[in-house]
Amino acid sequence: MTFKVPFRSDAQIESAVQELLRQYAKAKGEPPRPPIPVDAIAESVLGLTLEMGDLRKKLGKPDVLGATWLDDALVVIDSSLEGNEGRYCFTLGHEVGHWQLHRPLREMDKVTFPLFSREPGAKATAAIVCRDGQRDSAEIQADKFAALLLMPASDVRAAVKLVSGEPLAIDNFVARKKAGERIAELRDFAAEVIAKGGFTNVSNQAMQIRLEALKLVVDGAQGRLF
Repeated sequence: MTFKVPFRSDAQIESAVQELLRQYAKAKGEPPRPPIPVDAIAESVLGLTLEMGDLRKKLGKPDVLGATWLDDALVVIDSSLEGNEGRYCFTLGHEVGHWQLHRPLREMDKVTFPLFSREPGAKATAAIVCRDGQRDSAEIQADKFAALLLMPASDVRAAVKLVSGEPLAIDNFVARKKAGERIAELRDFAAEVIAKGGFTNVSNQAMQIRLEALKLVVDGAQGRLF
């Protein structure tokens, strides 16, 4: 079950992320640097309780990755992600995105969230349950929030400068991507950026998407502009 949320521009989501990072920096006395401590941000800044558990069994949904119970300030990440730091941290960042972007809508009575029980037999309360492959507007916004939180633009650009000094130009990039090709050059470039920038809690795929969004990978025919 999905819920509808108002449109938010990328700039609005970026602003929300930057405010959260400022709050963490104020609490710690210095700005966070990759790997961004998303778990510490969730717990120390937002006061969320973090748990791992078998959500798929508890909720009866085979593809659930994370869930946030709003009244309990509780985030649960499915145990299938244990040991997969990249997916775990992105899913947690995604849930933090829901908390920051969408929880206030409930408080203003603008959105009604579905009800889920934390445990079998427990009272169902308002919750956001995230399933693999969901692409409604709320999920897209939370994905963007997670990417911006874990991979701040300034840090990604700084890492690219260390790796190559300029965006990666890939011959026939657009056509190859449309054809569904897994582009080895981009994968290798993302791996170098992760290593040089200290993004140890980010998956290669997430970094590839972030590099594209920041126009740090371009089609060879477009030339190289930094």
